[in-house]
Amino acid sequence: MADLERVGAVVLAAGRGHRMGGPKHLLAVDGQPMLLRVVRALKASRVERVVVVLRPGDETAGALLLEEGVSRVWAEDPEEGRAASLRAGVRALPSDHAVLFALADQPWLESGDFDRLLEAAGQAGIVHASYAGERGSPVLFAACYRDALLALRGTDGGRVLIRQHADDTVAVELDPERGRDLDRPEDLR
Repeated sequence: MADLERVGAVVLAAGRGHRMGGPKHLLAVDGQPMLLRVVRALKASRVERVVVVLRPGDETAGALLLEEGVSRVWAEDPEEGRAASLRAGVRALPSDHAVLFALADQPWLESGDFDRLLEAAGQAGIVHASYAGERGSPVLFAACYRDALLALRGTDGGRVLIRQHADDTVAVELDPERGRDLDRPEDLR
């Protein structure tokens, strides 16, 4: 599919981390902030560029990204929910790029996991990870979904589009251990 040849990655890192007790993307996992683990895995993959969406005022993460040579943008309205971050990320990429959305709290994913999603792009316009048969992130949207992503509002994010376009969606099974996300302090143990 032609519109999936160029892919930009958007890392969503604008959440408050209430359940974790603070901004979880800065917590260390195996000696480095989990945000950097995700960014470095994406940079080692076949995506063309990486953009991170942060909560306005998150200067600590912004400084880490500057050192890493990665662009950052602010979530349009972080109180709105995930859709605000999705829109900011989509706007930060060229209109001809497919968008791979990754989460800052999945620090064990490897570059090969992201590449497996890209490899499946020719099969459908939406490609999402699956863990033991359960839909999950990351999710890749072809460039033709750009306007639909920009129209999203609220907390649902891309799940709405996956449901609406089930006939143009394919799942790629990834290792559940690498794909687990960190939401609570006990998840770090």
